[in-house]
Amino acid sequence: MGIRIPPLVKKPKKVFACAIHHHILSAVILMLKVTPMGAEKHKPRRNLTVDFLIVVFGVSSWVAVNGLWVELPVLVNKLPESWELASYIVITSQIANLGPILFGAARRIWSQKLLEVPIIHTSLGIVITACVLLSFFWDTTTVIFDELHSTALLVLAFCLSFVDCTSSLLYLPFIANFKEQYVISYMIGSGLSGPVSGVIAMAQGVGGYADCRNVTVNTTTENGTSTDYVLQPYYPPPRFSPNIFFGILSAQMLISWIAFILLSSLPQAKRERVPLTPVSRPSNPALAENFQSSSTSGDFSTSIEKPSLSQQCLLGKPGLSKTHYYLLLAIQGFLSTIHNGVLLSIQTYSCLPYGSIAYHLTVTLSSFANPLCCFVAIFFPVTNIYAVGGLSAFTTVWSIYVLVIALLSPAPPFVDLAIGAALIVIAWIMVSGSVAFTKACIASILRREGGQVALFRCGVVTQLGSAIGALVTFLLIQYTTLFKSYTPCT
Repeated sequence: MGIRIPPLVKKPKKVFACAIHHHILSAVILMLKVTPMGAEKHKPRRNLTVDFLIVVFGVSSWVAVNGLWVELPVLVNKLPESWELASYIVITSQIANLGPILFGAARRIWSQKLLEVPIIHTSLGIVITACVLLSFFWDTTTVIFDELHSTALLVLAFCLSFVDCTSSLLYLPFIANFKEQYVISYMIGSGLSGPVSGVIAMAQGVGGYADCRNVTVNTTTENGTSTDYVLQPYYPPPRFSPNIFFGILSAQMLISWIAFILLSSLPQAKRERVPLTPVSRPSNPALAENFQSSSTSGDFSTSIEKPSLSQQCLLGKPGLSKTHYYLLLAIQGFLSTIHNGVLLSIQTYSCLPYGSIAYHLTVTLSSFANPLCCFVAIFFPVTNIYAVGGLSAFTTVWSIYVLVIALLSPAPPFVDLAIGAALIVIAWIMVSGSVAFTKACIASILRREGGQVALFRCGVVTQLGSAIGALVTFLLIQYTTLFKSYTPCT
């Protein structure tokens, strides 16, 4: 017998969900596709300038973190963490998820006092400052527990992740102040944050394979100075340095900040806002249940509220059984644990045995595959529970291949052949794309059958799975010998 998920609640309560941007992308666009009968005859008028500004502003939501990730193939050969750097970045990003939690708690306590516009200005300023500092201090190291660590990079990576993880809670309420047709513009910009950083990384390149060179080493002792000749790896430099790469990210964030300033001040942008007093609900019931506007002492503060039971069921028949509901949440948590937590942490161990070029292609092409598969899910969504299970099984097969390759590092199969590098790049593209597509389909099903609260729970299991996977993998890398690295020319 079908049941309605989530259960009936007597009074709407505010919820604050932090979900990955492609979940929000698929869910919101799905809502935009559901319009009242006859609504297609009256297409809303759009202001192209406002559309453009919102797209540029949306790019800032994840471009900094994505940029840091696609730069890892260049950084791992220059920083003391070496192959462990990816696991440090992943665990740092998981700790940064405190940002949405703290912001959500603050909104519940000081909801009438928080102003979204000043907070967004502050967050953009923090990200730009962090990117500028990275361009100068990305290779600065300090000694911690008798070991060199890239403290500047990790601290600034935490700042970037802290702001970007909170951006969904900051930016969406601001965009909700505009007419509903502009939500899709923001989602397009948010989805472009990965490809934008990927294009910059592709233009930069990674230099090439390591070359062994004789290096003269002079050693001074009590008996005099001795000269030795040792083989050390030489990594050809990329087309431009990490300094310039992070400088370009800073410029991109500055452009997004300017777009936000114009959205807040231009008269034509203000004309595209919805009236806040009295509260105006969008004509689309799917959006009306998600973007509840609340005016607060002259600012443009907006909150996302739980819809009522009748609203939750507007997008489809409440036919999702309890078993299927929890199965979808379990698949969501499993995929988040495997991909966000485990595989991203060991990406270096699966790719670098085949060379820096294979690693570079993996991270850059994956940055395109993720939003592309989310876009495909908009037009070809999978709504059958068993099909979703099949997709997760397909993802698991490729994930096992990547995991086995990482465990066999530094001498996996086909390590000296081009087919080995091609296989690992294809495997990572398949994993990234299928995970993104499956999660988008799960979010669509939960949104249709369970409403806002179901998406909130989806976000919770996503974050929990990612955090657990990242922590366990980080400990395995640090305190076991399961994952082994090597240095060329030794």
